[in-house]
Amino acid sequence: MDNKWIALVSIILLVFMFAGCNKDTTVEIAESPYVGGTRGISAEFMDLGIFNDDTKINEIYEDETFPIEIILQNKGETEVNQGEVTVTLKGIYLGSFSGIAQGGLLSNKETIEKISETNDLGGEEILDFTPGTDDAKYVTKFSGSSVDLDIFAEVVFDYRTETTVKKVCFKEDLQDESICDVSEPKEVFSSGAPIQVKSAKEATAGSSKIAVEIEIDNAGGGDVAIQGQDFDRRYNKFAFESSDDNKWECRAAGKLNEGRFDSAGKAKITCKLKDAMPKGTLYTEDLGLTIKYKYRYLIQESVRIKKE
Repeated sequence: MDNKWIALVSIILLVFMFAGCNKDTTVEIAESPYVGGTRGISAEFMDLGIFNDDTKINEIYEDETFPIEIILQNKGETEVNQGEVTVTLKGIYLGSFSGIAQGGLLSNKETIEKISETNDLGGEEILDFTPGTDDAKYVTKFSGSSVDLDIFAEVVFDYRTETTVKKVCFKEDLQDESICDVSEPKEVFSSGAPIQVKSAKEATAGSSKIAVEIEIDNAGGGDVAIQGQDFDRRYNKFAFESSDDNKWECRAAGKLNEGRFDSAGKAKITCKLKDAMPKGTLYTEDLGLTIKYKYRYLIQESVRIKKE
């Protein structure tokens, strides 16, 4: 065989070897079981009077009425049942108006559907604070040619974040290098919600035990409380539970199934295996975590009341 043929055969062998190496080192990327996103219940004022493009504010004359309506849209992956969203008007003295119903507080009357692969817009509902035929009217006398009013709405709702930590490694013999690795970061996915899980890593936790550390973030920036409890100005608290409480014990800052965010809106949950693994244990399994909370934030809109 001459040198030309030897060179050609060598090139072909190198190509096959390179292809084989690439095949062996391909990393499988897990697919998220959620639609995702960082929003829950979105609230927005609908038009108050007529928006003036020059002054950039809604305007209405003092002898006219205007609606106060807020549209609620579910942009996350938790279905919200009737009465689980409350909206309260703030920043204005209700006695200065006529036509505002029920003390400026309303709740959703219907279930607001979550987003999904078949419904990427989610459900919605409009709350009408001025259900009468005359809407709202500013009845307080004022000096000057106009008065500007800043109308706020406090939005409160119950929500949850579903989280999946992929392929947690259950390995009793750490000398065994097959199947999976205990001491490494894990892929983690969260459902669409204002609280998100940012990362997860696994580590050993004593003799034949493992633990998973989960970093979470208040991505929506609102106030957080445990469902059924009042908001606390000092702490943003939340509750959580694992997919298998018989297998895992989950704590945050030492407290079982309860945590709080720091001033930067971050927190860490540690789930530790309760019982030592039997000899020879070697498999992978997903860890599910549900974070439950009450969420609160403010929205704002302005209207200018003008004299004729």
